[in-house]
Amino acid sequence: MLQWIKKGLQLLAVFLAAFLVGSNAWVWSAGWGRLATSPAEVPAGSVLLLLGTDEFVAGTHEETGTFRPRIESAAQLCKSGRIKFVISSGTEAHAITMADQLRAAGVTCPIVEDPYGWRTLDSVLRAKAYYPKEHIVFVSQGWHCVRALWLAEHEGLSASAYPSGFGTGYRAYQATVRDVFAKPKAVIDRYIFNNPLLAPVPAGEGNRPHR
Repeated sequence: MLQWIKKGLQLLAVFLAAFLVGSNAWVWSAGWGRLATSPAEVPAGSVLLLLGTDEFVAGTHEETGTFRPRIESAAQLCKSGRIKFVISSGTEAHAITMADQLRAAGVTCPIVEDPYGWRTLDSVLRAKAYYPKEHIVFVSQGWHCVRALWLAEHEGLSASAYPSGFGTGYRAYQATVRDVFAKPKAVIDRYIFNNPLLAPVPAGEGNRPHR
């Protein structure tokens, strides 16, 4: 009996490892040919979706390492003249802070706050609900952009990405490792749980112009 249990656990471990590797490879494949390296590669008239992250580690003044590169890349892309408007997506704090920082960086195009993009899936589903015919360009770190692209692809959204810099400090590496596990979760959410929203607000409600 113990031998069968041991063999079962070994098979389970092999399956989980294969699923982890396979789902990461599948999600990463969504980025092939869709990660722009310069603003000129982004379709003119795109809607920029800036994916949310904290500016500082909770309860401290330590920078997360991923926030500033996203702002810099989004501002650069906006100043290229290829962006119609920006969606600042995340929690309430993310949406407001990122929009404020974009204005401080000299961005003049319209900014829409999405305070209910509580996770990447929510941000994508809300973009689909509000702007189904627009070309969406995601801005975040590359490891995050490919997950957003995979989700967008499976929702039928026209999308590409303009990856920001990797970030600085161990927090950036910590976020990268965390996303290794977020990718298989994205697959599970789609094929087992039918992509549930985390925020308690319908996908087509709650966005507002930044003031």
